[in-house]
Amino acid sequence: MEAARRRHARAAGPAFTLAIIVIFAFSCAESKAARTSAPASGSAPAFAVASQDQFSYEEKSSNGPDKWAKVNKEWATCGDGKKQSPIDISKVKTKKDMAPLEPTYKASTCTLQNRGHDFILQWKGGNGKLTIGKKDYALQQVHWHVPSEHTVNGTRFDVELHMVHQDSSKARAVISVLYSTKESGDPSKTLSDLAPYFEKLAGKRNEDAEVKEPVDPSVWVDKGSGYYRYKGSLTTPPCTEGVLWNILSKVQHVSKEQIKMLQSVSEKPENNDRPVQKINDRVVSYFEGDEETKDEPAKLSRGMLSRK
Repeated sequence: MEAARRRHARAAGPAFTLAIIVIFAFSCAESKAARTSAPASGSAPAFAVASQDQFSYEEKSSNGPDKWAKVNKEWATCGDGKKQSPIDISKVKTKKDMAPLEPTYKASTCTLQNRGHDFILQWKGGNGKLTIGKKDYALQQVHWHVPSEHTVNGTRFDVELHMVHQDSSKARAVISVLYSTKESGDPSKTLSDLAPYFEKLAGKRNEDAEVKEPVDPSVWVDKGSGYYRYKGSLTTPPCTEGVLWNILSKVQHVSKEQIKMLQSVSEKPENNDRPVQKINDRVVSYFEGDEETKDEPAKLSRGMLSRK
């Protein structure tokens, strides 16, 4: 009896040891996977946006703008949201209690990335701030849309720049700058200075390049411009609402060469503008800037819009 028990123990020993090894190896692999999949501290994106590999801007595509809500259940707001962006600005309410936009940015190093449908310029740790009311929104990134996403009284512009900010509660505020080849003035020197980096990343989806020269985003904001403000959403999936939009009424000049540069994001030039969304019961507020007393490009904010 004792001899049989010893034979059973010797037989079970190797199997037991093998089981322990398998469990240990699985635990190590699982731990390693957890470490590699979790973002490093401080490297997580400021807010969740969909990978541009998952959607397109082609109207008849299975993942085009009218299908975004069906591509991913987490993008349902793209279809049933009531405060979506962009919109057509045709009726505004002038508000005397609004203040000029006074962002405080600084020249600092950043990274340019080709996201597939657009180029995005990002500052590590943010750049300066935009104060609205008593809230401070840190500038996270800027990107471009060709043509513009927002329209003014049905007029669509050649380019739209989005300067995306976020506060400590992850609430978002965007400054939008409209560009046209028809407006007078000089093209953005800063954009021209970035040309070598755009050329380097042309057609190279998901690749990035560190911009060696400091970039000062304040050059894109004309503090004398009036602006339109309304509550909307991100213009890309998941189309999250609660975004405070501030669209400068002073249109800037852009060259045809710069437009081609922005469209070089893909091998075949394509538009990356989401169609205009219903305004529903929202009110667009307007702050009159210095250009209201001058004969400048913001004529569109004087004669073309309906005031309340």
